[in-house]
Amino acid sequence: MALGQNLTKRQNPEQPKDKSASKEKDDAKSDPEKPLDEVEAGSGEATEEDVIKSYQQFCVFKSGREEYAISIDLVREVVPYPASAYVPQMPDYLKGMANVRGNIYGILDLAEFFKVDNEASPKYLMVLDIEDYQMGIAIPDVPNTLMISDDMIESLSTSRLKSTIGQKYLKGIIKKDRRMIILFDILGMISSDKFTVRS
Repeated sequence: MALGQNLTKRQNPEQPKDKSASKEKDDAKSDPEKPLDEVEAGSGEATEEDVIKSYQQFCVFKSGREEYAISIDLVREVVPYPASAYVPQMPDYLKGMANVRGNIYGILDLAEFFKVDNEASPKYLMVLDIEDYQMGIAIPDVPNTLMISDDMIESLSTSRLKSTIGQKYLKGIIKKDRRMIILFDILGMISSDKFTVRS
């Protein structure tokens, strides 16, 4: 036991300490199967973890079979689905008006707007925080928040979309694990002429 300890502590004075370490590093660089982080450790070079990424926080919710995302800055609160009043001559995707804390909000059904199947009944209203537009989105479940880096967002062009229904309001696709979350322009949507009362 003592002999083994002496051998591990003793070094050959005629051999430089860093020469063997340098040789191991050169061998590792020439070995394509050796992990890169083992090769570059302590080299002083920037690694992938050193790169500062830009992140945004989104509110993610379901409508129909799809997941949608909007900036969390556009969401004021989420409340249980309130009693609503039907307004004649409104588009099908506007489900009426609701009183939330003394303010009147229009109720938007995204599944109806995008013409997708929606079997779930709305249980919550996501109230938007957008100046000049008092609108809420009917959703079946409580939304969640996600921090998303810019490289996880893939932009869409109209040439890549085969459907024209509301495509100008789609800003991109968020790729999170195996999920594909639709990022859309809610402000552009509710400020368009589609949200005016039919004559």
